[in-house]
Order: sequence, then structure tokens, then C-alpha cells
Amino acid sequence: MISFQQIRNATVKLKYPGVTFLVDPWLSEPCSPEEKAEALQTRRFIPKPVCPLTMPPEEVLADVDVILATHLHEDHFSGDFLPVDARMVLQNRTGAEKAEAMGFSNAACFADAPLTFGGVTVYRVEARHGDSDALACRMGPTSGFVFIQEGEPTVYLAGDTVYYNGVRDVIARFSPQVIIVNACDARVPAGRLIMNAEDVIRTCARRPGGLVIVSHMEAVSHAHLSRTALHHKLSETPYAAQVRIPADGEGIDL
Repeated sequence: MISFQQIRNATVKLKYPGVTFLVDPWLSEPCSPEEKAEALQTRRFIPKPVCPLTMPPEEVLADVDVILATHLHEDHFSGDFLPVDARMVLQNRTGAEKAEAMGFSNAACFADAPLTFGGVTVYRVEARHGDSDALACRMGPTSGFVFIQEGEPTVYLAGDTVYYNGVRDVIARFSPQVIIVNACDARVPAGRLIMNAEDVIRTCARRPGGLVIVSHMEAVSHAHLSRTALHHKLSETPYAAQVRIPADGEGIDL
């Protein structure tokens, strides 16, 4: 059986019988109450989480075999608490070189072919980090991952992306039973960066009956959608039973 655990923001764990993945580790200490109050009032991005972890970083890392990073934006990858020899895989060679420059000695990257860890095959897939071509270009390349193991549900972790044709195509290609989306409606002055409530609904409609897990909630200052607001929005649709919005620290058996 696979288990999912929401850690904080986009940091999640996927535990398979043979391997445990930690995705997008952001284990940094939270901002101060004063920083939080100012940031939430202005909705400007600050490179610190606005809420603490629900467990010590050492507990998060205790059973991790492989760290995966969809991209290296400050709210998705921090060197804090990570062992320098941790096995990590970045989305591309540029990411691996940045990790090496940070002092990590065991950084690899995806190329054209999928990679296999402990019997789990992982595909890197495209993502679009912005609701316009200009914003997506400015934010740079980012990725999603598809996890496949025989006898287990296929899991699609979409990463930092809006809903667009690429998400639709991944769902059509892999028919995932589980889709993990980042959906706090994070915005900057130039536009929306990741999914909002409407994009979650589009994802559900594209994969009827699949389980959609919503991550990347209530940890960054430029978010515009809360868990409560998303629950309310989904309650007005046929998809409420299809979606889980876990609290930080919460686990889900898949």
C-alpha cells in the first residue's frame, strides 16, 4: 500500500513498500509573527513559510530514501536540515548543478528517460508555472512527476502549474488514480502562478472518480485560497467527495 503525507506547503512524502520519496523539501523555520502579519496584509511573497512544521525536521527525514525537487524556487527547496549526502534528483542538469553548488554531494537529474527507485518508476512531466506565456517564462521551467509501480495506483504529482493542456495530456497518457495538485491560488502582480479552485474542479472533471489531493495550502504569504474556502467552493460542485485537502502532518492511504 502507498501512503501520502502532507508535510507543509508543497513538501509531501510518498511511501511505497520499497522506497520513500520526499518531494520539494522546505523545512525552514517560519517567519516571525511581525513578518507574517505584514506579508499577509500585503500578499507579497516572502521566502519563509508563514506556519511552522507539525513535526521536527528530523522526523520528516527519518525514513526518506530519495528527495525529488520539481524546481528550486525558495518555497520548494531549502538546504535547511537536509544531509549533504542525501540522495536527491532534480528536474534538470541546471538544478543538479545548483544543488551541488549548495554543497550537496549526491545530486542527480532527470534526462529523457524515466528513473526507477525501489521498484517505482518515476516520469518527469512538464508543468506551466504561470497563467500567461510571459509569466511562465519568467518563473522558469518546473516539473511534475508520475509514479508507477505494478499493483499500486498510479500517482500524478502535478507540481507548480496552472491547469492547461499539459496537465490534460498527462492525465490522458497515464490515467492516474491519484492526482496531487498545488492549489493555493498563489499570485504575484504579473498573474496567477498555480492552480485555483476552478483549476481543481477542471482537474476533477478530467479524471472522474480519481482521487484529487490538494497540497501547497496556507503556507505562503502570496496565497489567495484557504482550505476552508476551497471546501466551500467544492461543496457547490459534484466533485466534493473526490477531493481531499489534508492538514499539515495528515496522512492518506492510497
